[in-house]
Amino acid sequence: MNGEYQVQKSGLAGIHWTTVCRGQETKAREVFLRQVQLYSVGRFRLVNDRGEILEERKAALRLFAN
Repeated sequence: MNGEYQVQKSGLAGIHWTTVCRGQETKAREVFLRQVQLYSVGRFRLVNDRGEILEERKAALRLFAN
């Protein structure tokens, strides 16, 4: 049986974390990558079923040309 993975987000300081997704590893990884790409500020992390942080990234800054 697979454990429940979490995707968490935080502001730039990374002090308070909020869970935005819970699910199997594949779904959690997809949501994690999508969150990093869609948001322009903030931090995101992928946490496994034992509470270990597997990956943490800052949101990708997106610049648009006018």
